[in-house]
Amino acid sequence: MRAKLASAAALVALALASMVLAGCGSAPSAPEPGAPPPTSFAAPPPSSPPPRALPSAAPTSSAKPAAGRKLHVELTGYSYQDNTPPGSAEVCCSVLHHQAGGRGTYADPITVAVPGGEGDMSWRAGTRFYLPTVQRYVIVEDYGASAADPGVDTHLDMWIDGRDGDEESTQDCMAAITGRVPAELNPPPGRPVMSGPIYSGGSCRIPGGGG
Repeated sequence: MRAKLASAAALVALALASMVLAGCGSAPSAPEPGAPPPTSFAAPPPSSPPPRALPSAAPTSSAKPAAGRKLHVELTGYSYQDNTPPGSAEVCCSVLHHQAGGRGTYADPITVAVPGGEGDMSWRAGTRFYLPTVQRYVIVEDYGASAADPGVDTHLDMWIDGRDGDEESTQDCMAAITGRVPAELNPPPGRPVMSGPIYSGGSCRIPGGGG
C-alpha cells in the first residue's frame, strides 16, 4: 500500500513539473476583446535652435547738406581792363587759381576781392560765397574792394574776366551785376549754377541776360 501511494505521488509531482515548464515557454496571451490597445511612448523629436535674426539694413541718410549763413552784400565787378595793374588777371592771394578766374561751380568758384589790404582782409583767402543773382560760387583770392556801405554785411568785388571784350562792354556788364543782393556764406554744393565767366564771347552771361 505504501509502495502504491509513493508511486502515485511521484506521478503527480512529475505532472506538476511538466505543467510549470510548459507555462514558462508559452507566448504572451492576446488582449481580451474590447480592451484598448497598449499605449506606446515615442521619444520626443530633438529640439532645434531658434532661428537667427537677420541683421537689419543700416538706415540710409537723406539729410541735405546744411545751408550756409545768409548775408546781404554789396556786389560789384572788376575786369581784365580795370584790374590793378590794368590789362592783367593778377591776384594777391591765390588759392585755387594762379590768376583771377574760375567758372562759378562749387569745384571751381570765381575769384572775388574783398575790402582790406595785405594782412588786413575782411575775409580770409579761401572763404566761399554763393551769389544767387548771378548763379555763381565765388572764392576770396584778392583784396582791394572798397569798404562796405552801411546796411550790408560786406562788399564783394567779383571778377568778370572780359579779356576778350573792350572797356565799354565790360563796364556795362559790371553795371548789370552791381547792387545790394543776397549771398550765402560757406554754401553747400548743389546750388543752381550758370557755369562760365561772367563776361565771355562778347556778352555778359548772367540770368536774364546782361547785354
